[in-house]
Amino acid sequence: MSDLGNWMEQKGIVAYKVFSATDASDLPTGWTDPTKFTLDGVVFYDGKEMILFTDVVHQLLVKDKSTKTMNLDQIQEWLDVRFRADKGPYRLIGYGSEKFDAPLLRSKYNVPISAKDVDYAQIVRDASEKHYGDYGRRYDIRNLAHTNQKKQTAIPHLSFLFTPLAMYAEWQRGLERNVLRTLAAEVELIAELFCSTIVKEELKIMDERTERSVVVQCDFVRDISIYEFGDQDEDPMTLAYLDRLSEDE
Repeated sequence: MSDLGNWMEQKGIVAYKVFSATDASDLPTGWTDPTKFTLDGVVFYDGKEMILFTDVVHQLLVKDKSTKTMNLDQIQEWLDVRFRADKGPYRLIGYGSEKFDAPLLRSKYNVPISAKDVDYAQIVRDASEKHYGDYGRRYDIRNLAHTNQKKQTAIPHLSFLFTPLAMYAEWQRGLERNVLRTLAAEVELIAELFCSTIVKEELKIMDERTERSVVVQCDFVRDISIYEFGDQDEDPMTLAYLDRLSEDE
């Protein structure tokens, strides 16, 4: 684990996952506009420490992890300190984050411009497209972790990893800890998988035709900057952050 933490620190990598207790069916825009959702929980992991933000659980311990639980109103201060421009650049790594996590997080908080978003799911799709020769596939992170023999310590087994709908149901039942443990498990898997793909320049996926795992060479990840997404320099929240910095000067 120390090797993972050292590599992530050297590369400025932080894995993350957000959760919203908003029911998409209650919104006129449904799932199409993540900025309309509330942000009720978010977990960040840098390979050495796991930071959980929520207002409903005061402490959550994860096995073999240095873990800190903080309130949602502390996110902005933490972001400003954690992603200081003079120590960057950084990359926030999510899984499916381009469509949901990133726009939701950035709509609620000023993420410093030193932190760029990368969606690991796009790397996986590109790997599968290279293998099949037609189009990229989507893979459930549990199956991907199992195929690549990646483990996590937040929950007893990958089969306990909740789907988004199951997480919403657990939250409504007052079982918020179960939801946060799923987020913690996911960010650890995202970190492990991303690190492995970048360092080894390969990824194992399950071939849907043979139902056997295959290794896909991923030399295309050498320039990870091509996977950075979002026009962050013109994002309203980013501009507000820049204005605040100029005022401080």
